[in-house]
Amino acid sequence: MRIKKKVASAVSALAMTTGLLAMSGAVTTASAAEGCNTDPVLGTARSATGARGQLFELRYHGSGNNTCAWGRVTNGAVGMHVWVDRSHDGGRTWEPQLGIRRVDAGTSVHTEAWPDRNGSLMRACGDSGDNTAITCTGWY
Repeated sequence: MRIKKKVASAVSALAMTTGLLAMSGAVTTASAAEGCNTDPVLGTARSATGARGQLFELRYHGSGNNTCAWGRVTNGAVGMHVWVDRSHDGGRTWEPQLGIRRVDAGTSVHTEAWPDRNGSLMRACGDSGDNTAITCTGWY
């Protein structure tokens, strides 16, 4: 009986993980379909220094109501993460961890670009690895 419960728990966890991955994949595809990319860079809107000296940046290009933004970590290390949060109500609530990326090699990585339209605010966030403190730039 105990083995059946463990198998059922494992299957349930796998189904939840697969569902979450499918959801994040759908979100990622939507941003790319909206015409955003990371080139050309017009500038860094906000930056913040993480617990281990890494730099998190919210970068952008475009103008007016046609702006795209993405997060980047530099001076990082393998295992660190970066992502973008987007808010449509001034930062009271937000869509968390859009395009989360992990530094797998080297010292930097960036997320894909996300549309920043209709008065939404964006910020870049990241950590020093799994289960470490999160650092975020200011909203822009």
